[in-house]
Amino acid sequence: MASRRTQTIDDDSPQTAMTKLPANFKPRPRRAHVLDQTAGPGSPKRHELSDDTLVIGRGSAADLRLDSDDVSRTHAQLLRVDDEYSIEDLDSRNGIFLNGLQVHAAVLRDGDQVQLGDVVFIYSEGS
Repeated sequence: MASRRTQTIDDDSPQTAMTKLPANFKPRPRRAHVLDQTAGPGSPKRHELSDDTLVIGRGSAADLRLDSDDVSRTHAQLLRVDDEYSIEDLDSRNGIFLNGLQVHAAVLRDGDQVQLGDVVFIYSEGS
């Protein structure tokens, strides 16, 4: 007959704590994130994402400017948290479509298709 083993962890036991990183520690570099523009004025074009916050639109205040009348002056915002980007609609006229579905906000995943008006992007991480 098989015996069952159990282990009890004492909550008062000392915990491992690192106060100083080892000398040979190398932090993992942040992966590059990219929006490849596949349709719309100015395509094809690659937009590398490096900032933690990025406004997309046709206005002069936009960080990523698109020359399209179907894109609002401040259409959408990209926000990086840790190593993920999310996109949020900034009350644009034509909205955001993610993989063909209209969304107000979403976390982007590798290979997602993002459409703002007549401009289409493919999102890539780690390229």
